[in-house]
Amino acid sequence: MKYLIYILIINSIQFLNAQLLKPVQSSILNYTHVLFEWEQVSEADCYQFQLSTDENFSSIIVDIIDSSLIYIETNHINWESTYFWRVKPVKNNDFTQNWLGQNSFTTSVSISNTSAQILDTNQYNEGVTIFGAFFNYFSSVFDKNGNEIWNTGNNNFVFYNTDYNGKLFGCELRPELEYNIPGIEFSLDNIIIWEESNENFTHHDIIQLPNGNYLGIIETTQSGPVPIGDWSSYCYSVYGALCDGTTSFFPWHGDKIVEWDAETKEIIWEWNTFDHLDMNDYDELGGSWIQGLQQGFYDWTHANALFFNQAENAIYISIRHLSRIIKIDYPSGDIIWSMGLNMPSNDVDFGHDILFSWQHSIQVLNNGNIVTLDNGNLSQQLLNTDYATTRALEIEIIESNGSYNSNIVWEYNLPDYLFGFASGNVQKLDNNNYLITTVGEGGTVLEVNSNKEIVWQGNLGLTLPNGAVYRANRISGLYPIEFSIISPKFEIINSNKIIELNEGENEIQFSIINEGQKTEIFQYSFNDSESYFNPVDNEISLEPNSKIDVLINGNINSNLSSTLNFTVKPSNREDLEKTVVIFTETTDLKINKNSLDIKNFSISNPYPNPYNPVTNFDIDIKKYSYIDLSLYNILGERIKPLYKGFLNPGKHSYQIKNYNLSSGEYLIRLQTSNHTITKKISLIK
Repeated sequence: MKYLIYILIINSIQFLNAQLLKPVQSSILNYTHVLFEWEQVSEADCYQFQLSTDENFSSIIVDIIDSSLIYIETNHINWESTYFWRVKPVKNNDFTQNWLGQNSFTTSVSISNTSAQILDTNQYNEGVTIFGAFFNYFSSVFDKNGNEIWNTGNNNFVFYNTDYNGKLFGCELRPELEYNIPGIEFSLDNIIIWEESNENFTHHDIIQLPNGNYLGIIETTQSGPVPIGDWSSYCYSVYGALCDGTTSFFPWHGDKIVEWDAETKEIIWEWNTFDHLDMNDYDELGGSWIQGLQQGFYDWTHANALFFNQAENAIYISIRHLSRIIKIDYPSGDIIWSMGLNMPSNDVDFGHDILFSWQHSIQVLNNGNIVTLDNGNLSQQLLNTDYATTRALEIEIIESNGSYNSNIVWEYNLPDYLFGFASGNVQKLDNNNYLITTVGEGGTVLEVNSNKEIVWQGNLGLTLPNGAVYRANRISGLYPIEFSIISPKFEIINSNKIIELNEGENEIQFSIINEGQKTEIFQYSFNDSESYFNPVDNEISLEPNSKIDVLINGNINSNLSSTLNFTVKPSNREDLEKTVVIFTETTDLKINKNSLDIKNFSISNPYPNPYNPVTNFDIDIKKYSYIDLSLYNILGERIKPLYKGFLNPGKHSYQIKNYNLSSGEYLIRLQTSNHTITKKISLIK
């Protein structure tokens, strides 16, 4: 015997009727590398995608066949232009199907002045380069040829760093706030994903921990003495006898590393420089005391970079004005080691001979080596260089019987005209080249190989005081992690999606396609509320543009309704998880398919939708029937029954309230003895 299985495929991007999904109609995009996405069509083998510069498609610039549900265009889209796109399903090499629709979008304005030179194509580490700029407060991405492909538009977002999996972290200039550059996570579309509470001055860095919370640097102040030094005469001229080297009267600015709870934004963990570092250690050579006395506070530590190593449960922090890098055990807060210039406290364990000064950025490699940019503000005094010299460094950390030492394994000295007195960073790339960023020459990014040969140079076109590059990173692309789920093929009968299964042994297939720009491990699972099918819980590593077919085996031996869930979660971006939910109804195929007359039942489109606090809809029944009307979440879990029992023919009105639900998508499901209708609604608070 065969059965009909009614299926409704649901996830964050799929709807009942096949349609174009991204970009949505009339979008204004701040990027020229564009991801297109559409919904799966019944029995489609592949899809024809077309992109045109006119709505009649007489000027087609892209015309391709794609077997997935996502296409990324990186070559033919320009700034300040309008485009039109459409998709057509192809079944059995039949190209006569109808187009799913037609959407348009417009690209905004390029805002940077980047250029680039490729000196050795074969040695270039593939990808694009993202950077953030202070003072004119914007961020941008450009390709290897210097073409800008993304920007922050009118948003004053400054890029700090990335997880290389699509998450962007930085700050937003908001002059109206007391602390005017709150730390944020923001998206490709310049939407703020998360923002810290702004109860303190957050500066220089913010990252996300594996537990989902956020880690950042905030300023803290404590009174201390003005020590005796070359600056003492100036201190006496302003503060008199207080400048005795022991009286605590002058504000010292230090730093705290803090962990914010992602949900409440409360600080739940902190590490304070005043608790762990000795105030006998301070900068004597860089003029920071004269500057501090002039501005009314001493910028003691000036922490400027964080790195969290999950394997070690350790935090690394760069302390600029102490020319020191510290490794901290998390969560105890104990200092594991300190590396840098020796100072009166003798608390610095090693690295005295490396003589880096006022460094910026930290990258910890898998082998434990540390990559940093030695800004070199004190290089002429420490290294006896002819000019202030900025260095890119890879430093080996050597441990032996609980003690530590260090060794420079790679070093690159920038020429005098590229001296970076502040900001900048170094990133070791996948091909073992180094990406070096400096404020020199209006912002310069060099890709240098291990033989110290420049293979690529990017020029950012920033000029002080109007702009200064903060950091730059090479990333795989704008879409590092993207994927499609292809569900079992189905047919449409009376507006229901239906697949046919045999009584007894069955096999259904889902496909996962890596649409992103980097290799990713995808975790996938399958479960069935009535145990028709065997559960699955597995993971697979997929290279870009590769696919895996997942076969699910089962046995149909009853006519019970069931809910099937197929979930895919990228290991490095669990927030991008997608779930296909299949509601099943079994019906003997001896019944004519046309007898499943959905015209006898209908649900009106809920209004308003999206809604808050209520949405209204009607169900129309042509004959006396038993119904089950309920509200479900997007995972197919029943949230609230709305009506269960017999209803007379006619129109019946219902209302859905917010029921203390969180913002998101929900499903109204009308189930009868032989069919199911579902409507999607969105609650926005």
